Amino acid sequence: MNEELLKKMQKIKPEITNEVTDNGHVLTLSGRVSKHYWHDDDNINIETISKQLAEVDGDITIRLNSGGGDVFEGIEIYNYLKSLDNKLTIEVTALAASAASIIAMAGDEIKMCTGSSMMVHEASTIACGNKTDIQKVLNSLDTIDDSLVSIYAERTGADVETINNWIKEETWFTADEAIEAGLADNKREKEKVENVAPTVDADKIAEMVMNQFEQKYAAMLQPKKE
Repeated sequence: MNEELLKKMQKIKPEITNEVTDNGHVLTLSGRVSKHYWHDDDNINIETISKQLAEVDGDITIRLNSGGGDVFEGIEIYNYLKSLDNKLTIEVTALAASAASIIAMAGDEIKMCTGSSMMVHEASTIACGNKTDIQKVLNSLDTIDDSLVSIYAERTGADVETINNWIKEETWFTADEAIEAGLADNKREKEKVENVAPTVDADKIAEMVMNQFEQKYAAMLQPKKE
């Protein structure tokens, strides 16, 4: 994982919120993708997500901001979200990198917000031991990469060679580039503000004030009755 990604991940505040709106159910996922080990873990994990969405009917929107983390947790979340009957929209609010980009692929519709980005790369790990141990690790990484490629390919329709190049080069996509590559569908439109106050007519207000002024002082100038 490069230094740029680490810096981006450190700036992401862990947060999971769950709310019901007029447009459906909104789940905000911000932070690292990893297993749920402690009761106060503020990470993106299958246990929390499945609990939050278990009883949800209707459309679901997930607002995602994550630099990634545990690839297996990401794949498990991806497959869980794909199994839902609900219409699922995933909005990348800032970053969907590494395992988080896999989670994003589960959306029936994937929206990139203005200024957001997506990153895909090869699986990584730390290994030690003799050459046989290291070779086993290399084999497992190859298998994981093949799994990741299949997920991206299913979503984008791109050929395997193209996607292998993406992950080998650790490719970063802007919102527009992600849409062009098929990793997202469109940009999130700016929400319309409803119940806006009517436009104020300054001339009419001035006329009203003058009329009230004239009526008040006209009454004051009337001669008093003896």
